[in-house]
Amino acid sequence: MAKDIVDVAVGEIGYREQGSNRTKYGAWYGMNGAPWCHMFVSWCANQAGVPASVVPKTASTSTGMAWFKNKGMFKYKGKYTPKRGDIIYFKSAGASHVGIVERCSGNTVHTVEGNTSDKVARRSYPLGAARITGYGVPKYESLNSTSDTSSGTKKSSKKSSETELKYLKKILEKKKPAEESMKGSVSETGKLPGGEVVIMAGNGKKIFEIPAEDGLKIVWERKGTPGKLTFNAMYEKKFKLTEGNNVTVAVDGANIFSGFVFTRQMSKDGMMSYTVYDQLRYLKNKDTMIYKKKTADQVVKMVADKFLLSCGKLADTGYKMSKIEDDATLFDIIQNALDETLMVKGKVYVLYDKAGKIRLSDVSSMKVNASLVDEETGEDFTYKTTVDSEVYNQVKLIYKNKEKRSYDLYMAKHSKNINKWGVLQYTEKIETPDIGKLKANALLKLYNRKRRMLTVSGVIGNKNVRAGSLVPVILDLQDIKVANYMMVEKVTHTFNNRRHSMDLVLSGGDFVSG
Repeated sequence: MAKDIVDVAVGEIGYREQGSNRTKYGAWYGMNGAPWCHMFVSWCANQAGVPASVVPKTASTSTGMAWFKNKGMFKYKGKYTPKRGDIIYFKSAGASHVGIVERCSGNTVHTVEGNTSDKVARRSYPLGAARITGYGVPKYESLNSTSDTSSGTKKSSKKSSETELKYLKKILEKKKPAEESMKGSVSETGKLPGGEVVIMAGNGKKIFEIPAEDGLKIVWERKGTPGKLTFNAMYEKKFKLTEGNNVTVAVDGANIFSGFVFTRQMSKDGMMSYTVYDQLRYLKNKDTMIYKKKTADQVVKMVADKFLLSCGKLADTGYKMSKIEDDATLFDIIQNALDETLMVKGKVYVLYDKAGKIRLSDVSSMKVNASLVDEETGEDFTYKTTVDSEVYNQVKLIYKNKEKRSYDLYMAKHSKNINKWGVLQYTEKIETPDIGKLKANALLKLYNRKRRMLTVSGVIGNKNVRAGSLVPVILDLQDIKVANYMMVEKVTHTFNNRRHSMDLVLSGGDFVSG
């Protein structure tokens, strides 16, 4: 038989986090270091043998409350008297929290909550408290008390954090935003998860750890920009670091960045500032290259071999092309090949350096499902629309026909948007007429819409998020509601005071990348 979820919760009273939101509940869920109030509720349900079909397994109060609403099992305060075992949601008056109802006496509701003052504790509130939104009302009676629940518990534990993701996917498939515009504060306590960050450097045969100050940043952008690491450290002879030296950053034992010192600067107090770029920095070199019948991944390998760069796994892009690239940056040579592949194959590939190895990946393989972006997990966001940059409603491609001694034109336009915005023309010379018409139509489809830019700051950090990653986003932006996977165009990881946060620039779905 299933146990009483309240009895399980009461048994945890007094448990304290081990610093930076680290708890046994987060370790069980697989997101140790993240705000843990709903992970505590999910853990209690699991320990009581209550399956995720009765109490959702999630780390997000927004997702948990939406789950009950979607099931028709949510009751707003003032219209319902809570009972033992209900899940109480605080999503009003700046709050973003959840707990388990222990009992209700008169006009007071008594709860057991995790992550309240960094511990598990009892709390009491007036039934009409402004911060209370309402209650999830689980159907405990649906559990078969005569059956062996151990198999159900085992099945539930196997689902792990995928339960939350499945719910999110269900929302995304319907192209339907979350039911409520989240207006709460930063998730639960506002604290961000932090991990052990180690900076290792090599100077000749010497390998040493750099004792860096707070404020380390890693910045990745999706197109035409190398990965960038900046940090400060007090100058010491035994930690001498100079231009060209290799620097590697590890978070919780996993290398996430590797590059070379390009700039260092000393201030009067002896503090050194370092700027480190990954291998993609060398793609800023210019060269002239001629190649025939090569795929984009073969072009990447050709460039890497010529400039002594180390490659990891490169996706097979499939489409072969021939080009003459004269006095172009290596970034442009590779991007031109990727752009033509996009026009023909309809696939987006991302070039990046993964801890010292150049990689090329299909963006569809770069989902990071553990980084839900909503108004709970981010501190702030800005949203802007424009037709002033990277927007075109007429495309003109020019091919120099040497046989006819003339120029062939390939045009595509959208009359309706020309009437609205005026003529916004994109012009480009092409090397072959074979894809002229196809490319003109593809470019028009890509650029003939107003550009929407979404920037989210202070998102809970995840070391797996890089430029090109796809992250799930649920936000209400007034003229558009986003409930979709969006592509990370730029990410800034900041490690400060053992806390890890991200600033994201996002595109995708109804958003146009820069």
